[in-house]
Amino acid sequence: MALFDSGNNEQKQKKKQAEKILDELVGGMMPTRTRFNFFARMSSKGVKGIHQEKVRSKVLKTIKNEVINNELEPTTEAINQRIDEILTENASPQILEKRKKNYQESMNKKLIKKGEIEEKFGVDLTNKQWFQCSIEEIKYSTFSNQRVRNIDTAYVIINEDNFEIIKESVWLKSNMGTRKLFFYNLTSLDYDARGKLHASSSVIINTKGSEHVHLKFVTRDKFELMNNAFESYLEKTHSPQQTAPIQQNISTTSTADELLKYAELYEKGLLTKEEFDMKKAELLGTSSNDIIETGPIDEEYSLKEDFIEQNDIIPNDKPKFCGSCGTPIDDEDSKFCTNCGAKLI
Repeated sequence: MALFDSGNNEQKQKKKQAEKILDELVGGMMPTRTRFNFFARMSSKGVKGIHQEKVRSKVLKTIKNEVINNELEPTTEAINQRIDEILTENASPQILEKRKKNYQESMNKKLIKKGEIEEKFGVDLTNKQWFQCSIEEIKYSTFSNQRVRNIDTAYVIINEDNFEIIKESVWLKSNMGTRKLFFYNLTSLDYDARGKLHASSSVIINTKGSEHVHLKFVTRDKFELMNNAFESYLEKTHSPQQTAPIQQNISTTSTADELLKYAELYEKGLLTKEEFDMKKAELLGTSSNDIIETGPIDEEYSLKEDFIEQNDIIPNDKPKFCGSCGTPIDDEDSKFCTNCGAKLI
């Protein structure tokens, strides 16, 4: 598309760059996809009918002059923004007024619908997120006693801990009942986009009882509202702070059990006092010099010291004690306890 005259090298470079951008945004005279998209863009801006070709030519001419006069940079962002401005300036006032009116009517209808729902079903939708869709359920027919698919209109209200679904008959517009799906009974939410195998987008709510609630004609943004509320609930109820006290109790119990086990070994004479104090310090996280011995252990150890003192035994030559009954062994060569008969270690 030769839109510009020749000039200096820098000007030529800008012209070529602008031509390339216009080809990508506006298209040429051939019926290409780019041209069709630009005409659809003009329609969305309020330029319709026989004025579209004139406005298209005006867009090309205006951008041409502004690039030549260095009033517009030949970048995609700048040219794209300028095209929007030109289309807005040339839009039909009647079309813009009609679009504004249609938008206002749609908002009024939504407010009326909200008031009708609140009055008809006795619910309060103030400051609540809700939307309308269809619900598909499998029910048993009263005539044939067979499973049949039933579709009703549904109004989904998103609460902090549940989805409240109000069902309404498609034909009779009568109240078909209300159902609440509490988040603690749900496992996941699945979204199926519209495609070749799906005539409409839908949301499948999976429950812990293997039941599936199928909502049809649900857009992606409505699904995001549902999913955000569900994930927010899971974050609140599965906080890691709740599991901390349990882990602390388990750790304390485990330490106490270990300490009791080493105390029993010490009482049986299988551990020396130094070894027991060392293990106790490791478990309690203190120095072995700070350990205060318990009553039973002190009593047993003092009995052994008394026996040593009464028999004038040198400390380095402490006698053996039976690991089972604690009886002192006089004969160092003895392999069995004279009291209980247990084998000496």
